[in-house]
Amino acid sequence: MRVLMGAVLTAIVLSACGEDPAESVETLVVEPAAFTISLQSKGELKAAESTPIMPPAGSRSPRTIQWLAPNFSWVSEGDVVARFDISNAEREAGAAGIEIDKVDLQVMGKQRELQRLLAELGNDLELVDIEKLMAEEFDFENELAYSRFEIIDAMRDQALLEFKSGHLEGKKGTYSDRQGAEVAVLEAQRSTQESKFQEQRRLLDNQEVLAPHEGYFVIEKNWWGQPIDVGSTVFAGNKLASIPNLSSMQAELQVLETEAVGLARGQKAEIVIDAYPDRPLSGEVSSISATAAPIERDNPVKYFTVMVSLDQADPEWITPGSIVTATIHISRVEQAIAVPNQALFREDERDWVLVRDGGRLARRDVTLGLRGPNRSQVVDGLDPGDEVALFPPEAQPHGVAGP
Repeated sequence: MRVLMGAVLTAIVLSACGEDPAESVETLVVEPAAFTISLQSKGELKAAESTPIMPPAGSRSPRTIQWLAPNFSWVSEGDVVARFDISNAEREAGAAGIEIDKVDLQVMGKQRELQRLLAELGNDLELVDIEKLMAEEFDFENELAYSRFEIIDAMRDQALLEFKSGHLEGKKGTYSDRQGAEVAVLEAQRSTQESKFQEQRRLLDNQEVLAPHEGYFVIEKNWWGQPIDVGSTVFAGNKLASIPNLSSMQAELQVLETEAVGLARGQKAEIVIDAYPDRPLSGEVSSISATAAPIERDNPVKYFTVMVSLDQADPEWITPGSIVTATIHISRVEQAIAVPNQALFREDERDWVLVRDGGRLARRDVTLGLRGPNRSQVVDGLDPGDEVALFPPEAQPHGVAGP
């Protein structure tokens, strides 16, 4: 507002002095030239292909990182690149081992109890068998030797012994079935503890991760963009780092959602590594994330992730993790008339500019084409050599002609 009031006062003073306001306005002579719309973004270099470094397979339990090789350090095949904390696995394995021993003792006790019970039943059966033999030797047909009542009692004793023998045999089966069921329950408990023990043993046996081949060791980032570090928890199948293939590099850029208009695959880009500002690289947009998302915790600003494939690769200085500045060329017209956006005005759905016409500034309607953040293409309404005012009309209260 202060600048605008200053311009108004200047115009009034010049008018009072007799100077034509059109002569004092800064103008731009438009000429056809190459017109480019581009956007700038920051990011970092990554390899297009890499070997993932993950916790050893075979365990579903989470792992806590105890040590990691330094980020972007050079490693050789077989080098230890990560080590996990095994203190909890040692405790869990010890506890599972104790439970297994307890179950084994219980099973042994059940087996001994069954043997004792079966031995007692065996003794009872032997006595019954002896009594049955004695009863079977009784001569029921000799009615002269025994009275009728003695014969009846003997027959009853023999039937009772047969029933008792069958009862004892049934108890043997009942004891065996009951003990078998109890042992089966204990065996199931043992199997559960054995699974826990083997799980912890796998964790203990896979405390370290080795590099599959030589290369730079690059640590991955979590969902919030923070590098995985000592103390982080990872699961089987989660990539905690990678060893990139340096023969094919790309830049991962974060483009503001509001600036991504017109962004598309195949567009050319110029990449400058911050550490090598005098060695620009060329590339092409290879992919754009389907949706924009925040990249910082507690910051709702959203960005598109844009990948730019580089045309060059040199492991000596084009390395993963390097911070870069990228310029992506959205559109380009070889011969176009363009004006600064500050010289454009809009009223009643019509765009117009102020053009010097003799000693006055005349309003002229224009048709716009491509629009950029600083300049816009004029496809109709201006001719080469026209002088366009760079001040808003409010700053020119005198000498402005109507449309």
